[in-house]
Amino acid sequence: MTEIYIQTSTRDIRVQKTVKAKYLLSAVVNGQHQTKDGIVCMNNATTKAAALAALSEALGRFKRSAVIKIYISDDYVRNMLIMNMPCRWEQNGWHKYRYNRELCHESYWRTVRGLLSAHAVNYASADEIKKSQTLKEMEWRLNNVRNQ
Repeated sequence: MTEIYIQTSTRDIRVQKTVKAKYLLSAVVNGQHQTKDGIVCMNNATTKAAALAALSEALGRFKRSAVIKIYISDDYVRNMLIMNMPCRWEQNGWHKYRYNRELCHESYWRTVRGLLSAHAVNYASADEIKKSQTLKEMEWRLNNVRNQ
């Protein structure tokens, strides 16, 4: 099984001057543990947008279908994926159900929805997120290490 970790530089839900999100892919391939990582840096964006961009970039690295467990530090993005909302939004013309309002970050949601469809995916619970040492290390690196 492959694990994807997504960590944002802040938990503040407001638009940030600069927001970063780091991703880490971790898997055992031919008996050896391998990792690949990357970072997304966005200006005038929210943590949701950064988390979705990082997830999209991480999923884009797969060349074939896989069994994946996803750890996402952003509660909103994680919960929407757990509740399979991208599928429901797609059925509703990419609009929210309540008041049929426009969906924020629609292009990211569309991309993530398309990329996830090729994989068998499950999501880490809120408790697993809180206990994840990997996410804690990623958060520390995002906020304390320059020029990653």
